[in-house]
Amino acid sequence: MPTDKRLNKLRRVAERRQSGFTVVVEDVFDPHNLGAITRSCDAFGIQEINVIFETQPPFDPKEVGKNSSTATNKWLSYRIHNDTEQALRTLKREGWLVVATVLDPAAEPIYAVDLCQPQIALLFGNEKTGLSSRAIALSDKQVTIPMLGIAQSINVSVSAALAIYEVTRQRRERCPERLQPSPQEVERTLAYLLEMHEHLSKRNKRLRKERAKTRSSATAKSDR
Repeated sequence: MPTDKRLNKLRRVAERRQSGFTVVVEDVFDPHNLGAITRSCDAFGIQEINVIFETQPPFDPKEVGKNSSTATNKWLSYRIHNDTEQALRTLKREGWLVVATVLDPAAEPIYAVDLCQPQIALLFGNEKTGLSSRAIALSDKQVTIPMLGIAQSINVSVSAALAIYEVTRQRRERCPERLQPSPQEVERTLAYLLEMHEHLSKRNKRLRKERAKTRSSATAKSDR
């Protein structure tokens, strides 16, 4: 069981998770980029992330940086999909407004779009080719992050951080009620965080035992 201090911290986190805000990542191939995206999600109060592996080999998002005590991806929840069209149609049926981030001068600047909707799903593509044509076609809106320099593209994790911030900014200024999860959402998130706390505590205990055993074995060999 967690200490009272830990329990209070997890409850505060659950109470600050945003309602109706998710991120969708299509075919990211570098686990570290997904790890950076999840760190931004945690920082801005997004609990659930949708990850699509259609053309890229799948990997477990929770395993990214698993040995780092500061990695936050392990505290988030994930929906894994293997088909872009099916994933986006499912989200749209659930009431999500799918907003695609694209490198298209014809798309609206993200800060000019009303993102104060009850359910926002920000959609990001992979590092090399961006979003697939199917993903863009299935999205409800396409937005771009205006750039003023020589380079007209940025890393997907940077793009995600900027877009997530913009949605959060609009919500805070125009519709602050969107930032508040319902009591049911708080309890559901807290239950998940407590489950992860228990899992990580057991794993860390096992790893400490394994390291102690390895050190003991190495010491015994050196004494021979």
